[in-house]
Amino acid sequence: MDRRSWLWRRKSSEKSPGESESSTSSQHSERYSDDQEALRASPNNNSPNQAQSPDVSSKISMASPNNNSPKHAQSPYVSSKIGDNDVHEPNKKHEDHETVKKLSEKLSAALLNISAKEDLVKQHSKVAEEAVSGWEKAEKELAAMKQQLEVTSHKNSVLEDKISHLDGALKECVRQLRRSREEQEQKIHDALIKKTNEWESEKSELDNQLVLLKKQLGDAKSEPATTIFDDLQSRIEAAEKEKAVLNFNLVALSEELKERTLERDLSTHTAETASKQHLESTKKVAKLEAECRRLKAAARKTSSANDRKTISSSACMESLTDSQSDSGDRLLGVENEPSCSDSWASALIAELDQFKSDKPGARNLTTSIDIELMDDFLEMERLAGLPEAELGSSSFGPEADSNGVTTKASPSKVEVEVMNRKTSEFEAKFKKIEDEKAKVEMALAETHNQLETSRNQIIVAESKLVKLQKDLDKANESKQSAMSEAATVEAKRRALESQLQAAQMEIRKLKDKVASLEGKVKESAISSDLRSKLEVLEKTRETLQSHLQSSYVQVEKLQGKVVLLEGRVEEERALSAEFAVKLEAADSIRNTMKSQLLMSDLDISKLQEKVGLLETRIEEERSRSTEFATKQETVEVERKLLQFQLESTRLEVEKLQENVELLEGKIDEERALSAEFAAKCQNLEDELLRKRQEADVPHISRSNGDLKIKQEKELALAAGKLAECQKTIASLGRQLKSLATIDDFMLDTEELEVNRYLPDLIEADPSEDMVSCNLANGKTRSSPPSSELSTTAQSGSNIVVTNLEQWSYRKP
Repeated sequence: MDRRSWLWRRKSSEKSPGESESSTSSQHSERYSDDQEALRASPNNNSPNQAQSPDVSSKISMASPNNNSPKHAQSPYVSSKIGDNDVHEPNKKHEDHETVKKLSEKLSAALLNISAKEDLVKQHSKVAEEAVSGWEKAEKELAAMKQQLEVTSHKNSVLEDKISHLDGALKECVRQLRRSREEQEQKIHDALIKKTNEWESEKSELDNQLVLLKKQLGDAKSEPATTIFDDLQSRIEAAEKEKAVLNFNLVALSEELKERTLERDLSTHTAETASKQHLESTKKVAKLEAECRRLKAAARKTSSANDRKTISSSACMESLTDSQSDSGDRLLGVENEPSCSDSWASALIAELDQFKSDKPGARNLTTSIDIELMDDFLEMERLAGLPEAELGSSSFGPEADSNGVTTKASPSKVEVEVMNRKTSEFEAKFKKIEDEKAKVEMALAETHNQLETSRNQIIVAESKLVKLQKDLDKANESKQSAMSEAATVEAKRRALESQLQAAQMEIRKLKDKVASLEGKVKESAISSDLRSKLEVLEKTRETLQSHLQSSYVQVEKLQGKVVLLEGRVEEERALSAEFAVKLEAADSIRNTMKSQLLMSDLDISKLQEKVGLLETRIEEERSRSTEFATKQETVEVERKLLQFQLESTRLEVEKLQENVELLEGKIDEERALSAEFAAKCQNLEDELLRKRQEADVPHISRSNGDLKIKQEKELALAAGKLAECQKTIASLGRQLKSLATIDDFMLDTEELEVNRYLPDLIEADPSEDMVSCNLANGKTRSSPPSSELSTTAQSGSNIVVTNLEQWSYRKP
């Protein structure tokens, strides 16, 4: 028992609550076994604290009458039996006493064994439960570790693929750089050869010239020196004359420039003044038109007031109104002309900086026109003040005779004739202004052409500068991209090292847990009932060990791959350093040869642009090819499944779009009808108001009753049409609500088409994904919902109803 209890003992720090309970029960069983041994050693023990069952204690009290323990009680039945036995059978007393002792010992031993076995069974059951829970935990941890290992292996494979792609890209970059370097060297060599040939040709030409000069010197020595001196002197005089002519031309050109600058300033100033005066003239014409309209209104008032007077007065007023209408039409034509010229004035102000023409005359013209317009305006104001007083007197005195009316109408005719003359003068002046504008426009067109040519030249120069700057930017970007790729590779390598270290730590923890579980299994192997469970656990342990060995092998492989990756990264760094050195050397050579090889530099820049474009295209094609190669196998099955679904959904979408378009057309028609009804109601209200004002006349009162009846009928028809419109709008709103779910379905299908290349869709069922997306997606389309359409339609109907109510309220 001591050995068994020692097997289950542990440190206080490692005990769980179940283990502490099992240890306490084992201690209790040990104490019980010690008590049993003590009972066997002393059968006549009279200790008051002895633990026995009540039956056994009664028998002991029967057999031992001399027992003086105060805690043993006897029944009357037993005491009676003892009395009889004392009388009849005194010899059996000793035998019964011995048998009772033996039986009591056997019972106590059996009870103690049973209790100890029960405790052991409980302990074993608890240990088995703990072992099963530990194995389950270990299995869960191993599954998690497997998942982590799979994730790390997947990441490593992805990284290997990326590294392989980077290796290929670097190799191709190296090849392209070598080719470009060789081409540059060849071009430099060719340029040097060309330059040497040119220099040799020039040298030969110079040698020939030297020979010719030497011959000329020999000839000159033979000739007399006086002739040479005369020739030189004649040449010097001719050169001085040419110099004087050029100086005179320079002075003349400078004076012309000054004059032209002054003319340009004057032209700009005159153009500004002309534009200002033109604007003022348009304002004055507008004021004149307003005065003419006021005169027309006054004439109409006088004509309406004098309808009941004599025929002569009415004829005079009609002639006055006709003449005023003619003058008004002429003034309207004059107003249209300045409005057209106003747009030209705004363009003249902005573009008359380079105009060259004789402007002093135009300036005098504009000033004279301004003065004449002011005089005309003052005369018009003076004349406009006279008919107002006369008309007022005629309106306040309607009882005057026909002779007074004719005398009052005669000055209005004179005024109309004056206005007609003034309008004709205005027309002549505006024609002159338009002629001047045509001349100015011709000069402006010439200046525009010159400006466009200069702008085109500037644009060409700027485009060349932009191209050169782009070339420099591309070269810098290529360098930066290479450095960034190297940095990303180093960061990925460090991340892989950290992940491997974490995996190793987790594997060590699993080993410790497996060792503890093996100790538990060895301890639990003592019980015969748990052997079958232990065999199952051993099998699971073997499988786990095999999994761990496979994980060890995978970790070793990963470490080897990491080492290879580190070697590759170091090689890439060395290659990048070599490339940097080579690029620096090439830059130094290029800088030294710039002055001699301008044409070759241009060719090299073009080739570099082509190389950059080719590199970008190659990288894009490689990335695309890798993506398609990885995704093609996973997408083919899904593509076949989705094609059928897409075709069906497209057909449904087309049908639904047609339905939506039809519904939208119906809604637009209903809106147009509601707007028409509102306009009709407004017109009816206006007619009612107008007819109420005219209802004061007694002759028109009969016709008003018929019109009211007709209007009431029309309003009843409009109300019926409005009710029908509301019904149709409500039905359209219901249909749009039903279509809202279909729009969500279409949006989800489009999202599935976009996301079908994701790798997460490989394990999932496409039909289930479609359903889940349609159920879980909460996006809404940008089309207006049916509630908004119904609200707009209801608002239109409410406006019409309110108009109808107002009309009914205003009815007499």
